[in-house]
Amino acid sequence: MRKLCTGILLVTLIAFSSCKAKKELEACQGANQTLHADLNTCNTNLTNTTNSLNGKISDLNNQVATLTSQNAALSKDAMAYRELKDDLKARQDRLNAALAEQGTSLREIREKIIAGLSSLADSGIAVEFKNGFLYVTLPEALLFPPGSATLSAKAKTAISPLSSVLNNYPKVQIYVVGNTDDTKIHTAKFEDNWSLSTERANTIVRLMRDSYKVDPTRLLAAGRSKYNPVAPNTTKEGRALNRRIQIVLNPDLSKLWEMMEQ
Repeated sequence: MRKLCTGILLVTLIAFSSCKAKKELEACQGANQTLHADLNTCNTNLTNTTNSLNGKISDLNNQVATLTSQNAALSKDAMAYRELKDDLKARQDRLNAALAEQGTSLREIREKIIAGLSSLADSGIAVEFKNGFLYVTLPEALLFPPGSATLSAKAKTAISPLSSVLNNYPKVQIYVVGNTDDTKIHTAKFEDNWSLSTERANTIVRLMRDSYKVDPTRLLAAGRSKYNPVAPNTTKEGRALNRRIQIVLNPDLSKLWEMMEQ
């Protein structure tokens, strides 16, 4: 009887142990499945993240390639710009050197004219650059009586030093242009403002040629009547500004431009 009880107890222990082991196995299998599921989720997330990062890397590589291409194009443009700038500077240097050699530097002429006419600084004389030319403006009051083309006594105080400067620059062409206001004139000597403005220019040209030995081949006389005003003709001051002689200095640059095109 004792042996029987011992056997039953042993069988019971084995059965209990077997059930416990089975439960532990099932628990382990469940945990293993959970781990596999978590691993699959991690792998999926890692794959998605990797694909996303690879896409961003690809976009960045494309941007780098685009920027590299643009930089190369800009570098090429910058080099072309530098070459053009250097070429223009070289051309300008050649032009300035040629101007200095020919003695036709308008800036130098301007400074000498201003110095030569310094005693008349308060008389309304103007010396200025415009459109590539040098303009010397002499008011009517300094040169002519009203409505006349006969030189006043003080006209030579302006024309003499001006001619002296210009004789030192034989390449410069000299255009003498007469201008009037819009007040109509009709006399035995002058049919209209055209006649007065033109004859005043002729008078200045003759004075420069005959009294101050300016080469006549350099001289040109013209009249613009009332059609080139610098101020409104509605006031006394404006009309006075419009009655003037303009001496336009134009350097002979034909040889220089030929040199620049080489």
